[in-house]
Order: sequence, then C-alpha cells, then structure tokens
Amino acid sequence: MAAIGWAEEHKPFPWRTILHWAVVGAALGWVVWRIPDMVSQFTATGVHLDTVHWGWLLVAVLSGAGALAVYGELHRQLLVVGGAELPAGTVQGINFAQNAVSTTVPVVGGAGSLGYGITQLRKRGVAGPVAAWSVLMAGLIATVTLIVIGALALAVTGQLPALVAVPIALAIGFGTFGAWQLLSHPALLRRLVPGRWAAKADALSDNVASLRPSGRRWLALVGVAMLSWVLDFVTLVASVLSVDVEVPWAALVVGFLVVQGSIALQILPGGAGLAETGLLGVLLGAGIAAAPAGVIVLFYRAITWLGLAVAGWVVYAVMPRLRTARLEPAF
Repeated sequence: MAAIGWAEEHKPFPWRTILHWAVVGAALGWVVWRIPDMVSQFTATGVHLDTVHWGWLLVAVLSGAGALAVYGELHRQLLVVGGAELPAGTVQGINFAQNAVSTTVPVVGGAGSLGYGITQLRKRGVAGPVAAWSVLMAGLIATVTLIVIGALALAVTGQLPALVAVPIALAIGFGTFGAWQLLSHPALLRRLVPGRWAAKADALSDNVASLRPSGRRWLALVGVAMLSWVLDFVTLVASVLSVDVEVPWAALVVGFLVVQGSIALQILPGGAGLAETGLLGVLLGAGIAAAPAGVIVLFYRAITWLGLAVAGWVVYAVMPRLRTARLEPAF
C-alpha cells in the first residue's frame, strides 16, 4: 500500500513586500538624513522658538497640506470626466504617495511618479487611457494655470510690465485651448497631418474627444488648480508672518515662482538646494534680514517638501495594510 504523503505548501518568496519596505525605508531614511541639517540651519539663524508666531505656522502647515489635497481633488475630477468613480480617500492616497515619489526619488522621480500614479489607478479598475488622462492632464492644467497666474501676478506687483505679462498669459491660455480644440476635433486634425498619419490622428482624436469635459467642467478644473496654487502661496505668506516680518508681496511672488521652477527642473529631488538658494536670495534682496529670511525658507520648505514627502511615504507604507479591509490592490 502506497504511503500517503502530505504535500508541503510552498509560499512564494515575498519579493514584493521586501521591495515595498526597502523603498519606504530608503525614502524615509533620506528624509530623516536631511532633518538634522535643517535643524542646524535653523539654529544658525539665531532665531529663538519663543519668537515664532505658532498660529501663523499652523496656518502654513494646514495650507501646505491643503494645497496637495486640492491637487488630489483635481485628479479625482478628471477621473469623473473619464467615467471612473473612485473614493476620494483612495485618490488622495495615490496623490500623496505620488508626490513623495516625485520629490524624493533622484533623477527619475518625475517620470516615476507619473508611472506610479497610472499603475495604481489601473490596479483599481480604471482603464489605461483614463488613468493616463487623470495623471497627465492634472499636471498640464496645473502647469498652465501657474504660468498664467504667475505672469499676471508679476504684472500686478510691478515685476513685469503689463504689456508683456498680459500677452504671455493670453498666449499660454488661448494657445492651450486651441491645441485642445485641435486634438479633440478629428476633421480639423486630419487636415493638418499627412495622409499616412490620418488613421493615427483619427484614433488620437477619438480617444481625446471621449474625455472632453464640458465648458462648466473646464472652469471647475481650472478653478481647482488655481486654488491649489493659492494655498501653496498662502503657505509661503504664513511662513513670513510666523517670524513677524512685513510681507514683501512682490518678492514673494518672484520667490514662489523661483521655487516652482526649481522643482520643475528636476535637477535634484524636489528642487533641493536650488529652491532654497533662490528663495533665500530673493528674500535677502527684498531687504529681509538674513536670520528671519533663513527661517522663512526653512519653514516653507520643511512644510511643502519634507513634511509632505514624509506624509506621502507614510501613506505609501500603510496602504497595503488597509488593502484587505477595502479590497484594494497593494501599492
């Protein structure tokens, strides 16, 4: 009689789990490594904690987090346009984690965050084109909105002649609108491309047209993007008020745009080094003393860069723990 053997169940090696926690550990380790340097810089300014206006600092923290959350709402609204309904918490989780990847991963952080966002949405049942639409269009709308309101703000504060700023804003705004109209109308696009590309042009237009928001929806999307930037700027203003310095509005507009430009260059994660140096130079040029200027830079960057990066990596780490309860795929 043959002996009855019990087959031993072999579980696959948990490579994914190990990689997940390795990424989290490396990212948080890098952020923690940056903290002592920022603390030493604060100490070197000579500003004492008892002189800090903590109420304004709290406003800065809340508006900084709110700016990123509003950007997440922009993602969600774009998903709705594509017919994908996801819980707001899920979209915000992906958004915060995506921001952490973008601002802390060297070299490929920007591209990696886009791929990460699209992949996570697809794992949650969102069609590939809709996922790409949500992630890519959010960035495009936010960028165009920043350029337009940035040019107008420079004109209002006297940093750029209105005769230059207004045409720039109009050219960017209407140019983007015209490009969208071209892409979303097959007949018009077909006239402008060679015959051998007509089929591909039609396919592109069909995909874009299927995601075409209404005029009212476009206004809402642009409004959400604008609110996100306004809250980010409020974070900088509140950082200035937290050290009891008169707000140099013109300099803050320039400094804010310098920071955003440094981040967009992606030379270092989150614009590290370039953003701080640029903002500090603008504040010093506006007549703010070195000590409070240094603290303003530290507060603003600690909130909008390191603080949100830590929050994003924590979300990245805990989302798999919530997967079982929510029946969602792991990050």
